[in-house]
Amino acid sequence: MNQQIPLRNKISLFALPLLLTRGASAAVVTFTTPTPKVGTLYDFVVEVLKIVIKIGIPVVVILFIWTGYLFVTAQGDTTQLQTAKKAFFGSVIGATILLCAVLIATIIKATIGELGG
Repeated sequence: MNQQIPLRNKISLFALPLLLTRGASAAVVTFTTPTPKVGTLYDFVVEVLKIVIKIGIPVVVILFIWTGYLFVTAQGDTTQLQTAKKAFFGSVIGATILLCAVLIATIIKATIGELGG
């Protein structure tokens, strides 16, 4: 008794044993994405980066305020000024990477597309 089961959409691995049991009726398990904007891996990465940017911008603002505090409290002490300068340049580099994250993702997508991936 060999039954053919129509597979219209993706089937969950958890539902597969249920379908293979004797006398089972055909069942179709569909998956829907929580956000309809996400259709490809690139779209998923862009959505994640948007969330990271929304969280990262307040962090960058706090880091710049903290760096200003370090400069003010240094009061001419060279070692504290060096620490403040390192913190400032680290904040600038982090802010640049954060603000260019979507651009970097687009460049990586174009590069992979050129390679045939």
